[in-house]
Amino acid sequence: METNTKFNLTAVLVLYAALFSACGPTAPPAKIVKSAPPALIQAEPVKIDKPVNVSFSTYSKEWPVGWHWIDPDERENPTPHDVKKGVLRIKIPMRKDLVGENRTAPRYLKAISGDFQIETRVKFLPKENYQGAGLLIFKDDNNYIRFERAYGGVGGGGEGIRIDVRRADSYTPIVTPDEIPTDVGEVDLKIVRSGRIFTAYWRSDEDAAWREAGAYESDYPETILAGVAASNTAREVVAEFAYIRLLPSPVK
Repeated sequence: METNTKFNLTAVLVLYAALFSACGPTAPPAKIVKSAPPALIQAEPVKIDKPVNVSFSTYSKEWPVGWHWIDPDERENPTPHDVKKGVLRIKIPMRKDLVGENRTAPRYLKAISGDFQIETRVKFLPKENYQGAGLLIFKDDNNYIRFERAYGGVGGGGEGIRIDVRRADSYTPIVTPDEIPTDVGEVDLKIVRSGRIFTAYWRSDEDAAWREAGAYESDYPETILAGVAASNTAREVVAEFAYIRLLPSPVK
């Protein structure tokens, strides 16, 4: 009887250890970090009255005047980036996003006043949900427009083009990859501001015609921040921006 009791107690202990190992403590949730507000960027806004090209020179260690690299979670989860190959190359780690309460997506922005066009070419092959890179129009932490070559995201979809708008506590997909699917590795993206209206265009290369992706009527002030941004909640992925071009808004 004593032998059977010891055997049963041992079996219980072994079973308990196995269950604890299989259902042990999980990793703590990712820390949420919000963006730095635009007020922290002290540069004077510019009005775009002539074409301005921002190229990424391998010979300069300084960012072009008035442009700011912002990586909100740089201390604990930094985003490696460089211009060694004449492009802005961003190696986007996990947990970098711009949705919900996670505003950690790295971005490169400039203060702009009035009507304008902003254009970039991004080399990016997103294959997991969520990965996106493209243009960003940023009023503040609760009001912005994302126009990206992406995979997945709010509203679903695989690879393609998407537009998302955040207004206060509402986050709305304007266009999802289901509506504009594409698997090309490089795209040109452009946003045109005309008063309250921001209209997004895209094309697969410079020889193709611009195609309208969607538009958004905003309540944004005269001055906003504009530039490029990249997000990733999956495995590490790389985005390369060949240039940023600013142009006056077209005369209608």
